[in-house]
Amino acid sequence: MKDDILPTGDSHEIYAELTRLNNQLLTMQREMEKKNCELERLAYYDTLTGLLNRRAILEKLDEWLRQVRRYSDRLSVVMVDLDHFKHVNDTFGHRTGDRVLADIAGLMRRSVRQADFCGRYGGEEFLVLLPQTDVAGAAVMSERMRTAVEGTPMHIPEGGTFQITASFGAAEYCDGDDEDLLVGRADAALYRAKECGRNRTEIASCAPTDG
Repeated sequence: MKDDILPTGDSHEIYAELTRLNNQLLTMQREMEKKNCELERLAYYDTLTGLLNRRAILEKLDEWLRQVRRYSDRLSVVMVDLDHFKHVNDTFGHRTGDRVLADIAGLMRRSVRQADFCGRYGGEEFLVLLPQTDVAGAAVMSERMRTAVEGTPMHIPEGGTFQITASFGAAEYCDGDDEDLLVGRADAALYRAKECGRNRTEIASCAPTDG
């Protein structure tokens, strides 16, 4: 029987090795969880602005469209486009342009409620979802955001500042709307804002002529 019992020294070595392997496995597990979180972040968030990316913001829109249809709730969306953004890139360079997009994204996050969603729709264009909000409330939010953009100086890395403005198009969910119709009406309102001089908010009605 005594021959089957490991000497004390060997037991300590085996225990130490098992502890080392266990710690190694825990480290690998933490690294894997960290990588999975990073992959999830890349899948749903825009790396430059930190906002939801186009895919994620449209998924949120689809979720809320199902909600409003089921419970007859309200939902508004706002399309946002920076005015003359190409001029910013051409004049100050893409590095400054990227900084502007990141700064505008921060302004947007601070201008909406916790229940709202902001996403980068593409380039210098953004989409904001406002659950349980009518178009009048969306217009108020848009003007708050527009004023914040207009009143915030943008910085040049080499020194100095410049101003930038944005145009807004707001639309509320109407019976029969799908994702394309709702976003399309907000986009049409945004186009009117651009045509009417930029740096303003236009509102879409439910009339078919708005799309």
